[in-house]
Amino acid sequence: MYNGIKTELSEFLGITKDALHVHIGLAIFFGAALVFRRPLASWIPWLSLLAFELANELMDMFHWHGGFGFELGDSPKDIVNTMFWPTVVFAVARWLKRREAQQGSALSSGTDAATDHA
Repeated sequence: MYNGIKTELSEFLGITKDALHVHIGLAIFFGAALVFRRPLASWIPWLSLLAFELANELMDMFHWHGGFGFELGDSPKDIVNTMFWPTVVFAVARWLKRREAQQGSALSSGTDAATDHA
């Protein structure tokens, strides 16, 4: 049933299941940031997406093997497709946050030094 829903959604949208991973991954990442009221630089949205994706891949493994046996199949590719762009957004957001903090620190240090000389 679960796999059938994914197949129907992919066909309805006219996209491949790989593209579906990309789109749903971004939607979950941004949605988690909104629901938890966290910035994109927070680990919470990224970890939420990772948890969803790992659960999805476990469900896929149970679907394909009836709950018995273990084979990765397309799981590594699906994880990369789902996590790639959210990871890029997360990394850039963290980098910008650090850069902003460093600039703010440099500005406050410069302001203090100018005040001390006056």
